[in-house]
Amino acid sequence: MLEPLVWLTGVLCLWSAVYAYRRYGDVFHPLVFLSPIFGFVYVYMPLVLIRSGELFSFISEDQAVFVQIVVLASFVALAIGCLMGSRADGEPLPAQPRVSIDGRALRTGAYAIGGVGLIAWAITIINVGGIADAYSKGYGGGWSDYGYIRDAAYLLLVALLALLSPEGSRTKSLVRKGAVVAFVMPWVLQGLLGARRGPTFMIAVAVAVSWFMARNKRPPLFAAVVGGSCLGLLLIFLVSNRSSIHLGTDFELQDNAQLLKGAAYNEYIFGAGTIIASNSIGEYFWGRRWIAELIVRPVPRQVWPEKYIDFGIPEQYVGIAGGTVLDRMGWAENPGAAPAIVADLWAEWSWLGIPMLGFFGWYYGRAWKRAVSWGGGLAISRYVIVVMLSIFLITQTMEAIIFRYAILTTFSWFLWRGATAACGEQAYSIPREAA
Repeated sequence: MLEPLVWLTGVLCLWSAVYAYRRYGDVFHPLVFLSPIFGFVYVYMPLVLIRSGELFSFISEDQAVFVQIVVLASFVALAIGCLMGSRADGEPLPAQPRVSIDGRALRTGAYAIGGVGLIAWAITIINVGGIADAYSKGYGGGWSDYGYIRDAAYLLLVALLALLSPEGSRTKSLVRKGAVVAFVMPWVLQGLLGARRGPTFMIAVAVAVSWFMARNKRPPLFAAVVGGSCLGLLLIFLVSNRSSIHLGTDFELQDNAQLLKGAAYNEYIFGAGTIIASNSIGEYFWGRRWIAELIVRPVPRQVWPEKYIDFGIPEQYVGIAGGTVLDRMGWAENPGAAPAIVADLWAEWSWLGIPMLGFFGWYYGRAWKRAVSWGGGLAISRYVIVVMLSIFLITQTMEAIIFRYAILTTFSWFLWRGATAACGEQAYSIPREAA
């Protein structure tokens, strides 16, 4: 029964992406992004592990069937929520209180915010001895003991989205072009030389989606499929050869993708163990980890050294409440591994994690509809942000989403607010209907 359930999940992933494209005619619809990523983690991965027999070294077939039922229900909720949020025949969007944007003020603010991000990134690189030392070993990069400095690199993306927006790109200024290149390069280095799939996906999506949406254009379907496939293969390549990708490497190519191997760090296996163990113990976090991300994480460690422990949540804890995976499964979760979104929501909310994923789908759909209907301003930046974070949403945990989303959206709002205030006049308009 397990394989049919996995194949059914795959059929629904494919159907939802095709339906969304045929219904809305937009290769940038959120289901076109979310469905392939979901399918890779919850269809391709388990099929490879089933065929190799490695999956059943960690969980039984009956346990795997229960897990896949939860996965299937979760994707159905995600897809329905996304379609409900983006439907054109539902409740119409309210008129957007559009304010005239001062393009020069927007770009000036972007240069300032991006400059802060560039300086912060440079500090992390200098701290480890420079670019050569930062990327002379596998999974390299910069570092700072201060989380605010490390996270300030996300300001580069805030500035980049503003400069690539319809309002920010209405100039052929060499200064703007130079700033775009300067703000892109740290993320390219971190993604490619650091062999990190998250930064690679984020910067590729930020540039590509912003460029097309700023011009109210879309790539042809064939080009989008080929481009998305190439990006996916690149991400698999980076993860599989992470230890060999660095400056001065002799580069020994790995034959098998590391993330497809039967090990406790595999997202599907770790996620399955998390669901089964949480269900067995019957204890869940009930939002405590989310609160920790919003309230505890912003407090500097220098001020509150044991902040996560004092709050009752070990730092970046992705296991289960009331114990560990080892207690119930007989094998331990790997430090730094992620159980992916379905298991993470299950450990947090039990069965309520399924409608929660449906709400996230609705939010994605609504963000897309606003972006294509209002056609500019903060709406496009907000949508590109959630698309950039889609790889973290599916393959990581909510902790990986919350702080990134908070930083990107908060500073984007202040940047656009400043650009509208500089103009000093409002003009209200009814949004275009989504295609």
